Amino acid sequence: MGFEKLTSKEKHFYLAKLENILISGKLFLKNDFALPDLAKETGIQLHTISYLVNSQINLHFKDYINLKRIAYFKEKVNDPEWKDFTAEKMILASGFKSRTTGYRAFIKHVGAAPSEYLKSCRAGYERPKGTRTIF
Repeated sequence: MGFEKLTSKEKHFYLAKLENILISGKLFLKNDFALPDLAKETGIQLHTISYLVNSQINLHFKDYINLKRIAYFKEKVNDPEWKDFTAEKMILASGFKSRTTGYRAFIKHVGAAPSEYLKSCRAGYERPKGTRTIF
């Protein structure tokens, strides 16, 4: 079946499947993750995935994955296990291939550099008593 002939119900089913597999497996954390990888994981044809992401989510695949990475970064900002991570280390741990790629995506989608976002979110963060920063 061609992707242009998908029913509304099929589109919703495939999108839910994509989202579920992508999030539950945290596939976006792999820095070399690409569209063929998602096609292989889901069993959905590569062109169908591309069509769905472009037409239903209104994003290019790379932007879609980068938004997942940014959401993960934001989720981990005040995680005690990440409290000593620099913005660069957090960017890499969130699945971005390089510091530059992560910074570009962050500025494009958030409007600020990861380091700026990190500072603003951690400003009021207090470390639990009995812990210290390790240099």
